[in-house]
Amino acid sequence: MTAQEVKFSNFYESTLNGILASGATSATLTAAPTSEGTSNIAAPYYLVIDPDNASNREVVLVTASAGTTVSAMTRDVEGRHTTDPTHVDGTVVRMAVVKEMFEDLHDRVDAGMTATSTETLTNKTFDVEATGNSISNIDVADLKSGVLDTDISSVSASDDTLASAKATKTYIDAQVASKASLGIVIALS
Repeated sequence: MTAQEVKFSNFYESTLNGILASGATSATLTAAPTSEGTSNIAAPYYLVIDPDNASNREVVLVTASAGTTVSAMTRDVEGRHTTDPTHVDGTVVRMAVVKEMFEDLHDRVDAGMTATSTETLTNKTFDVEATGNSISNIDVADLKSGVLDTDISSVSASDDTLASAKATKTYIDAQVASKASLGIVIALS
């Protein structure tokens, strides 16, 4: 299976409008698969042809369709038949939950973010204090403008900036240089 988002419609059932011959990869249905009765479902989606006939039942993956026309499909995705069965005009076509849908879902989850993957996340909140969470490899260039204070001689009265190492050293050096030298008096008796 592949990591694909498969569409589904509850209670969709139709019939073939014409014969689906063995090996054919296109078909016409009498009613289009819809999500709410009016809007067609975009491929990909699975259909079960002749679902109530155990010997002729076939699960197909529809990969291209428009309205009642299925223009591309993968036949017999379960591998139940040695050759694709022929289905006659009027054969029932039903959308049902099939194991391939769950395999596709698992493939999508497995293809998701991992500990070593590189992903771009937008508008996400991270709780770095939660168990097991951490943020690393943050460089000065990654900090938002105005967060790093490079001149701490006139800082704000709130905790909204970080002093750079250079700013801190410059401040301390200036404070030490401005002080008079200290003398020590030792009295001996």
